[in-house]
Amino acid sequence: MKTWLLLLVILPLLVACASNPLGMSDEQWKSLTPSERKALLLEQQKYNEQQRLQRMKADAEARQQQHEAEMAERQRINSIYQNPMHGDLVIVNLFGGEYQYGKHKKRILEDGYQLARGEIKAIKLRLKDPKKDHYSSETVYLQYTYIGNAVYLYLDNPKYNVNARIALLKNGQWRCGAHYKKDLKTSSKKLQNIKLFVKEVGSNCGHSQLIERKKIYR
Repeated sequence: MKTWLLLLVILPLLVACASNPLGMSDEQWKSLTPSERKALLLEQQKYNEQQRLQRMKADAEARQQQHEAEMAERQRINSIYQNPMHGDLVIVNLFGGEYQYGKHKKRILEDGYQLARGEIKAIKLRLKDPKKDHYSSETVYLQYTYIGNAVYLYLDNPKYNVNARIALLKNGQWRCGAHYKKDLKTSSKKLQNIKLFVKEVGSNCGHSQLIERKKIYR
């Protein structure tokens, strides 16, 4: 009886740290009576079931927290689109360039997007093959940082790869609009002569900044 009680106390530790039945050596297991083995097997089943239920509960709570966080973030972004404040929403216009995958080169068609502060958005680059007059698309990602100091264009999902990106850093001209000309090269993809324009939505562009000036690409 004392042996059974001792094993019952240390069962969780034995299960966690050993691969033998109930965490015991063959010698320990053979020293038990059939009734002790049966009792310990039942206790292990109870323990395993408790652990399973605890994992299920923890997973459910984690999913609920993630869902609530995603809903709160979506509400935050929607509120920005509905009532943009100074610097919370930007337009990003793409004025063409060249996309190359391997030896295949395609022209990037013009397009425009909006981004809320802190938002990551998957977009489709509209492409045209100048030789075959064929149209296609390529998924890339735009991000406007939470602190509002940059817009990034990623070739891959930034959740998995943040290295292949173009950085459009805030340069003091976003209230009236800033022009950029960028290149990006990876082992298999290339963006060349990408012309982009970033402007804050709803910002007051001062009179001095409204003066006609030559476009400056940075």
